Amino acid sequence: MNAEYGYTMNITEKSDVYSYGVVLLEILSGRSAVESRLGDGLHIVEWVKRKMRSFEPAVSILDGKLQGLPDQMVQEMLQTLGIAMFCVNSSPAERPSMKEVVALLMEVKSTPEEWGKTSQPLIKQSSNQS
Repeated sequence: MNAEYGYTMNITEKSDVYSYGVVLLEILSGRSAVESRLGDGLHIVEWVKRKMRSFEPAVSILDGKLQGLPDQMVQEMLQTLGIAMFCVNSSPAERPSMKEVVALLMEVKSTPEEWGKTSQPLIKQSSNQS
């Protein structure tokens, strides 16, 4: 359930985007949106934000079952984590539209033939370097 619904009962496209971001976080982390093992029923969004503020690597947020996958796949999951966090921004106005989310996810997708190649950076650098 979207944490926002409980506060406002106002369902908008931006609250749907938030819910989608929560689902992505559940899939990537292998955890439920709210569960006791997150500590005092901490919501997954707050759990991920705490992990990101800590000195632990972002990969520690990912489900442990995903360890050992090719680097390119892990990199794609981390990019998807970034998209999920974009979706659950505390400011609805700062969240992307679902059309933008789809476009971002399409950029992440790669083929198995690309998995062995050098990982792409999480943030694209400008191509002004020579």
